Amino acid sequence: MKAKKIEAYTLMEIAIAMLLAAIVMSICYTAYGMIGDYFQAFQKRNAAAEEVLTLRRTMERDIAKGRYLIRTAEGINILADSLNITYQFTDTAILRKVENLRTDSFHVRPVETSFLFEKKEALEMDTIDRISFMLKMEKQQMIPITLGKFYSAHDLLK
Repeated sequence: MKAKKIEAYTLMEIAIAMLLAAIVMSICYTAYGMIGDYFQAFQKRNAAAEEVLTLRRTMERDIAKGRYLIRTAEGINILADSLNITYQFTDTAILRKVENLRTDSFHVRPVETSFLFEKKEALEMDTIDRISFMLKMEKQQMIPITLGKFYSAHDLLK
């Protein structure tokens, strides 16, 4: 009786297949790590951009609602008929305080802040019509922000 030959893979073929599988898995793992790092950096940049846009929109809305913009030692005070909002410019953030309600923090770094009235630097406790500052972002990137308020003659004479 003749023994049947069993068809199977040799030990060398299995070793080569395992080596190729290990190479493919290491390439996939490296690519996955690179994509994860890229996504985290992308998410961080988007969060910073959203913070800047939210600050700008909020300040524009508050200035539009306000009747007067008054310069203070720390920033500005927006006065309205029934509302008092204070923006405080610190080295690491801009704080928005709504009287008797809440305090919002915008984690941006304002630099080169100027408060103007009719294109002249305003003193403390003086009315202003233009706020201009730069926001310092990562990698020394600077974002300029300029906001203005138009007063009626009636408001200025009070």
